[in-house]
Amino acid sequence: MTTEIINQRLEDLHNVLLYCSELDRVSFGKNKVFSTGERITINQERGSYFSQLAANNGEIFPHEVRTYQVAAHVDNKINKTLEQIHATSWGGFTNDKFLK
Repeated sequence: MTTEIINQRLEDLHNVLLYCSELDRVSFGKNKVFSTGERITINQERGSYFSQLAANNGEIFPHEVRTYQVAAHVDNKINKTLEQIHATSWGGFTNDKFLK
């Protein structure tokens, strides 16, 4: 997987978590999009991409790279949330704001 693809997925996952946290905060937790366990799996996937980037940069050995991908039903929720983000023009963050 290329660094560009990894960075885009990291940006998407980060923004999905932030957007859903904002929805939860505004609705006082009544509109939870992801369960606690699903949020954990999203962060597990994020961690695996960070380890892949570290390997690409020579910071860790290739055999130390973690691989993880969320389950299909969680990925469907992620994609639906990304559609909502784009439809509402919610700001979010770009890679340059959280990868540095």
